[in-house]
Amino acid sequence: MSKTIHGVRLDVDGTLTDVQLPVDSKDLVEALRGQVDGWVEIAHYTRPDGKRRLSVAVDADGKDRKQENLYATSLINGIYCKQLPYCLHGPVVLLGALDDSRHHTDIPESLHGVMPQVMDALKARYSHSA
Repeated sequence: MSKTIHGVRLDVDGTLTDVQLPVDSKDLVEALRGQVDGWVEIAHYTRPDGKRRLSVAVDADGKDRKQENLYATSLINGIYCKQLPYCLHGPVVLLGALDDSRHHTDIPESLHGVMPQVMDALKARYSHSA
């Protein structure tokens, strides 16, 4: 059995889904394609102090054909501690940062634990957009 990492898919309606993904880079990209329904691009976000690093997989062409993901964009804005100059589109998968061997890691437990409450708070803001 190959090693897996724990991530979370965040859909445009704020729905969270835990996902187990293979660590191997080629298999990871293939698995992420199924989650984001498109060609995978992985962005890496870090707070200015270097803490709370996070990787986010998105459909590279999602901007042209998918609905804005206001939930994911707001979450990244909070982690990144500044406003992104763009909006994320379509479902995204949140992963942990790269480790020393350049493999993705599990989504940080501290973030995973508060995500349901964060999404509930954001639903009050964005429910009219659905």
